Amino acid sequence: MNKDYTWLSGFWTIFSNPHRVGLNGNSEPLKSIVFAGILETSATLFITWLHRQSPALIEENIAMMQPWMNNVQTNQHNALTSLPFDQALLSTLTISFIGILGFGFVMWLIHWALTKESRKLYEITGISAYGSSIYAIGTIITGMMSFVFGSLQWGPHLGIFVYPVDSPFLFAILARMNVFFLASYVVSAYAMIGYSQIESRYGSIASIIALIIVLLWFALFTSIGAFYTS
Repeated sequence: MNKDYTWLSGFWTIFSNPHRVGLNGNSEPLKSIVFAGILETSATLFITWLHRQSPALIEENIAMMQPWMNNVQTNQHNALTSLPFDQALLSTLTISFIGILGFGFVMWLIHWALTKESRKLYEITGISAYGSSIYAIGTIITGMMSFVFGSLQWGPHLGIFVYPVDSPFLFAILARMNVFFLASYVVSAYAMIGYSQIESRYGSIASIIALIIVLLWFALFTSIGAFYTS
């Protein structure tokens, strides 16, 4: 039996023409969502394993976790170096899918605001999930830079201007302003615009709205964490 794998093409063609990716549509949006989750999870698990090989990164992570662990008695070193694989896989998969679905909801809202048309959430999410290929590449490049230089501070993000141990909450916000992560949001917005049959020039508007919502959302939760651990 012939099998249709055209839904996979969007994960690499989005690099060159994200608007066209959206115009081409997605015959299997649910498969794209699942594949995107696996892609991001694989990249994150690889970098997690790599960072466990670096004593400098382990010590830096322990120091950064102090605000959350003031009242917790535990062996922090073992917690960072010997987390069972099944637990790491489950937590990483969960976080990846929550992020993909959450961003898909943002794209769905922007689509509705621009077109006043009701599309199924999973269809819009399936298109925006194509940006996960760029997100995964960014995770690997950022993680490898941190490993090489021995600090999470080093990477293609604004966190490079802040020492993580001194300002863990500020660093958490600035590290999200990663060139690759932001690019993944932008190309996903352009793909959604194409899928909505809107001219590509509106992609910049959708991108700005998406970036503001995502960054504010992340900053909000980081700030809440800072408040409760201060």
